[in-house]
Amino acid sequence: MRNKKDLYVAKCLKDLNMMTEIPEKIKGLNVLSLKSKAEMLFEKAMTANNDNDEEVVYIYLMRYCQILQFMKKTFIDDTIYINCMYKQNLKKALNMLTYIKDSLEKRYNDKTIEEDNSKLPKHSNPKGKQSEEKLNFEFESTITNENLLYLLENTDRKKICLLDTRPSDIFYKNKINSCDVINIPKENLVLGLTPAMLTSKLEEPFKDKWTNRHNYNYIVILDQGTEDIDDDQRLLNLRSALLKWDPSCDNSKKLKFLKGGYEDFNHLCPWETSQNNMTKLNNDVGPLSDVELDPEPEYEESENKQIQYPSLGTVQNDLAKLKLKSTLYNGLTTDIKSKLDHKDNYSSEEEIDSQELTHIPINRPQLPIFDRSTKPPVKINQFKNPEIIKPLYKNNDELDDENNEVLNSLPNNIEQLENRRLSLENSFLENVDSYVHEYKNQGGDGLRGLQNLGNTCYMNSILQCLSSTEDLVKYFMNIYSQFVNHKSRTKGLVAKEFSNVIKNLWSQSGRSFQCQQFKDSIGEYKDMFKHYDQQDSHEFLTILLDWLHDDLNQPEDNRIILGASKETGEEDWGHWTKANNSIIQQLFYGQQKSTVSCDTCFEKSVTFEPFSSLSLPLPSESNKCTLSDCLQLYLNGESICGWHCPRCKRSRDATKKLDIMRLPPYLIIHLKRFSSNGYKKNSNVEFSKTDLDMSNFINGLEHRNWKYCLYGVSNHSGSLDGGHYTASCLKKSINKWYKFDDIRVYEIDSSTICSSEAYILFYCRKN
Repeated sequence: MRNKKDLYVAKCLKDLNMMTEIPEKIKGLNVLSLKSKAEMLFEKAMTANNDNDEEVVYIYLMRYCQILQFMKKTFIDDTIYINCMYKQNLKKALNMLTYIKDSLEKRYNDKTIEEDNSKLPKHSNPKGKQSEEKLNFEFESTITNENLLYLLENTDRKKICLLDTRPSDIFYKNKINSCDVINIPKENLVLGLTPAMLTSKLEEPFKDKWTNRHNYNYIVILDQGTEDIDDDQRLLNLRSALLKWDPSCDNSKKLKFLKGGYEDFNHLCPWETSQNNMTKLNNDVGPLSDVELDPEPEYEESENKQIQYPSLGTVQNDLAKLKLKSTLYNGLTTDIKSKLDHKDNYSSEEEIDSQELTHIPINRPQLPIFDRSTKPPVKINQFKNPEIIKPLYKNNDELDDENNEVLNSLPNNIEQLENRRLSLENSFLENVDSYVHEYKNQGGDGLRGLQNLGNTCYMNSILQCLSSTEDLVKYFMNIYSQFVNHKSRTKGLVAKEFSNVIKNLWSQSGRSFQCQQFKDSIGEYKDMFKHYDQQDSHEFLTILLDWLHDDLNQPEDNRIILGASKETGEEDWGHWTKANNSIIQQLFYGQQKSTVSCDTCFEKSVTFEPFSSLSLPLPSESNKCTLSDCLQLYLNGESICGWHCPRCKRSRDATKKLDIMRLPPYLIIHLKRFSSNGYKKNSNVEFSKTDLDMSNFINGLEHRNWKYCLYGVSNHSGSLDGGHYTASCLKKSINKWYKFDDIRVYEIDSSTICSSEAYILFYCRKN
């Protein structure tokens, strides 16, 4: 998740609206010039959106909407042209404005309250220091970052101790260095914790400080960025240990929780943290004028001028009135085509207009901007922008017409029986050579980045891994439209938009792509994806695969299942694949057996379940393990309580055992790093990149090659409170690994793939 850039342009939404007015002389331009200005503003807004700068996005989008409203009213004869060019962008702008407007109103209000609360009384004592005894914090158990900075600057720093609960590796990279700090990773903050128990868990440098904790005037608990201690059970356990189980001292008045955590403190005063040196060396950090806003002398405004800006309701109503039929570029008249292809020769006056449109007046002092995200440093993109060429595709129907000859030559029957068993034989996978040239001749290298639409790094990471799944790409580049199930939950829309994403990622049209339409589509069917909040990449992957399977499912109602074994799961697999027949099922789905055994009478209940990914637990007591350790832990039996035994006719303690019965051609392994209470395990899991042997972990009867090679990893850095997703993917055609960090794509060494950030592993069965 990228944190939103701090508010710096205005103090309230009313002031911000004063900056959205477009210059009056802009309205004197012709329709093509206005078109160019609108496009420029929209692109600027999307660039600012990548930086999570909500104020600048708001200004640019409001100016963009004003120009469109003016065009619609002034050039009424060009409504078809306007509708064709701007309908999708205008919808997107309205959706973003609605969300950003609500967000800014809340943030401005919160900031006003915070500033009022941070105005602490300053009293001088004979020594010239402000008296610590007269400090009055609003909440006895909570301290703001401004309060903490005040204490550090005006009291004895040796009397302040910070209890930093972030993981050790993150703590040592970036920490507060202005007073005594004790690192107590959350993994140690268990229920029933006592100070004595903590002493044995602390590293040596911190034990003396912990033993002398009673000598401090303030003890401040902090983590990465939590706003409320009551939302984190681990932090509550630490507070209870100091308040309830530390009888030698009353900590009730000295114990505080740092609101906003390390993240907000570092942003407020980076000079008090170890990140200060890195910030000074960062060439990207500069004054506010370097935020890609065009320089421009302030344009004149008459005193007391009443600024008019379009309300969202007005713009939405105008959009709703556009009942024109959507027209593709190829369907336009020759007259309009000539307008589209025409390049304006702007006058110097028009150039000044562009500067005025993109100018953001800021009246407050310009302070340096620091990156608050938890993203690790990245290499500069090594790719040069290629010449912009004609897009790879125009729409699905046009693409389908171009590929008719290919469609007829591709296999239709994908599943076959093997030795009276219902093992999957994917002829699609075995006979793709007949159309590989269609896939390769598209000209792209699959190395396009994805723009971050606002905390959508979780989505970008998964899309890049799926874009590196060769057989899936070939399917969606060529034949997917033959198998669309229009009776599915999404009426085939998710498959259609996913296909468009794949085609764009493999085109040559620039080095990055914005999949806003894909996000809007999935948001229509799942509220959690509708807005711009951080989500879990594995949850997104699971839901996306389920939707794609549903969109492409072609049940084989006439298939007869004979001679399949019930005990081995073949019969269940046969019935399930009969009703679930899609490329997603054929590529990603396997089968496992769940056996629950009563601990009293040993009665067993066996069920067979399909899976699209294996979610493996990590050993709790180890900071380093292997993937084999996780697999073995997954397959070990676990005790469960309250299982209703069919023989005993009552609730009993039981043991649940899992067995993998069959594995898919593409195996997805999810490392369960996040616990239910939000704690993240940063264990370094070692996994094979070229030769994962699953033969020791499968209990089925199929005789197959169970060796896999790695081709993709979805990574997560930071914590659940504030983290960032990236992808590491192998491009097999050139046998090189690349890092996909939103729009940044660069080559990496394969030795860096195994790390504590690896979250989801994508494997392909070896030939």
